[in-house]
Amino acid sequence: MRKFLTCIILAGSINQANADIYKVFWPEENQKGSAGWDAVKIVNISSNTILDGSMAGVYTQDLTTLKTGASAAASGATYQMVHSLDAIGNGGPTVIDFSGSNITFRAEQGITLNPQGGSNPSYTYDVVYKVNASTGAVLETKLVASSTAEQVLADAAGFTVDLEESTLNRSGAGTTFQSYASNVTTEGTVNIVTKGGLVTEQLSNPDGSSLLRKEDDGTMHIGQNSIVLADELVSASGNDEVYSSSGVLQLGNNSSHRTIIKGSIEVPKPTKGVHAANKSYVDSMGAMLMAASNLNYSIDPSSGLSLGIGLGYMDGENAFAVGIGGSSQNSNMNYTSSISYSDYTSQVSIGAGVSWSLK
Repeated sequence: MRKFLTCIILAGSINQANADIYKVFWPEENQKGSAGWDAVKIVNISSNTILDGSMAGVYTQDLTTLKTGASAAASGATYQMVHSLDAIGNGGPTVIDFSGSNITFRAEQGITLNPQGGSNPSYTYDVVYKVNASTGAVLETKLVASSTAEQVLADAAGFTVDLEESTLNRSGAGTTFQSYASNVTTEGTVNIVTKGGLVTEQLSNPDGSSLLRKEDDGTMHIGQNSIVLADELVSASGNDEVYSSSGVLQLGNNSSHRTIIKGSIEVPKPTKGVHAANKSYVDSMGAMLMAASNLNYSIDPSSGLSLGIGLGYMDGENAFAVGIGGSSQNSNMNYTSSISYSDYTSQVSIGAGVSWSLK
């Protein structure tokens, strides 16, 4: 019966619903010599599509240099070379990747060199193959040695080789798993590369705090206490929004930083002294000044009491002012007082002045 291995290929996703599930039927090595014995069948059981391929290149690969090296190390002893993708109890190689028609897998005891007679050592390698399953061509080969002697032999024979040396010998059942976490067996930084989509609810720091997450209201939060990104479909204003969950968002963190904006920036009507003023606010202040200045010209300080009205306009903003003024003949004192109002700011300004005639 043909051996098989079920593997799950996760295309940058932790959600099984977004993964294709494959079943691989490896060559029937017990049928060597019969037609098609070295074929491989890869079934996508998610989409019900099949690749009928071959592992022919694995079994015809030229390993002469490895065999010759073993013989030379044993003073000319004869060695028998064995290829296999069907290690006892393994159930078939472990699939590492399947992209296009190229499948990468690790075969336990994929290459074995057995001495013929005498007490010479045997050499056994796990093999990581990358094979074009459509043509059967071997694209890459890496040997995995379990001893320094095996590593030296493979290296001298011109193979890429890794050393997995261990003092423990285990013949029990083995399982494989995939982890993106740093651990004691991880060398360097683990990078996840995908040309597909990445589907996840949250990205977290090693301590468990949030790095990036999406809330139920559709907003995206960067950081644990978060800068918030809300597009027009979920924002309260109907505009794309960027804000801080703490209520204060600062651009730059020292006096040498600059903020450059291309296009216009809109700010509401200022209500505090530290608020930025928009153009309408500045224009309304200018209109109030014009109204007050025109008022002063309309008052006759030589009369006992005068009433004046002034109007001001600046680029669409209007203001008016009302004032009274007069003079006291006994003290040669002149006085004025005014009040101005702008409909944009809904603010009132009050002014008063006193002067004396010296002659």
